[in-house]
Amino acid sequence: MTHYAIEKTVEIPNNIKVDMKQIRGGYTVKIEGPKGNIEKSFTRLSINMVLEDNKFVISSHFGKKKEASMVGTITGHLNNMIKGVQELYTYQVQIITSHFPATVEVQKSVVLIKNLYGRRDPIKVPFDPSVDIKVKGEIVTLTGINKEMVSQAAARLAESSRLRGRRSKDPTVFQDGLYVINT
Repeated sequence: MTHYAIEKTVEIPNNIKVDMKQIRGGYTVKIEGPKGNIEKSFTRLSINMVLEDNKFVISSHFGKKKEASMVGTITGHLNNMIKGVQELYTYQVQIITSHFPATVEVQKSVVLIKNLYGRRDPIKVPFDPSVDIKVKGEIVTLTGINKEMVSQAAARLAESSRLRGRRSKDPTVFQDGLYVINT
């Protein structure tokens, strides 16, 4: 049986404030920066995470492959959180229509896609309120500090416009829909 000893560090810039608390079976990390603050809980962990000298030290000693991969995953999450509070994540979704002119409207925490494929009822796509969505012409721009929420909202918009089952059309002829074009 192979055991892995792995340790990674995440540097914290000077303009970022970090608060880390140990909870049962994991940690809660709150990061505050110029663009906002974000909080994430890492639970059910069998690894060590320490905040010292303006850096996170994530380590696993004598762990298995699962613990070694978890160190890399948490390192990636922390880097994304730090980047998000410094500069916003932006995704762009393009509305492509050739048969029926579709429109997109934003209402509170729901995006309405109207007249796509000639549908009479609008497609309702929920999103997290922390994501800012703006529609300008045929481009829908999604911005926010949480990369997971912004990318999830963009993916939901693109996925909601796909036709499946008996309603599916030939994708080479009916290319209508919403497509993620820029991240």
